Amino acid sequence: AAERLIATHGYAGASIARITEKAGVAHGAFYLHFRSQQDLFDILLPTIGADMLAAISEAIQDAGSLDELERRGFQAMIDYLVQHPHLWRVTTEAELYAPKAHAQHLQSMTQRYVRSLRRSLAHDEVRDFDETELEAVAAMLMGARHYLITRHAVVGGKIRAVEGSLAETYVRLVLHGLKPRR
Repeated sequence: AAERLIATHGYAGASIARITEKAGVAHGAFYLHFRSQQDLFDILLPTIGADMLAAISEAIQDAGSLDELERRGFQAMIDYLVQHPHLWRVTTEAELYAPKAHAQHLQSMTQRYVRSLRRSLAHDEVRDFDETELEAVAAMLMGARHYLITRHAVVGGKIRAVEGSLAETYVRLVLHGLKPRR
């Protein structure tokens, strides 16, 4: 209920009264599970974000190369957001309204990305970077994905599917950078 209300009204409009009404529970029942509205906000994004991360993990599970891994991961993220449009606003507003939850969600995403990059490094698919740089690389790739989704998939506050060429452009940049291919 909180997820859907935040998607519609933002964190500021997701009052306890609205949440309990939407959930069909008594106002007092809220306090059986949460100490405050902020307590709920602090667990919401990590909880629903974990489902997206699991879907991405499943999509990339048997990827045979770095380009396939990045393509599948990027596409799985967009597909998940199309199917679960509430997550986008919960995520984008969390930095302001639920900073602990936002930081925890980013940490989970970063840890998974670093693990993936570490495997690619071990398979010699990631070059010119060492172990100490993988967190920064993950942050850059996550930032690129976030901006591409914001710019190309968010229309009128809703997430829509994007054309396949966007994923291809992203993967080409990840694999080759800005230098021309030789």
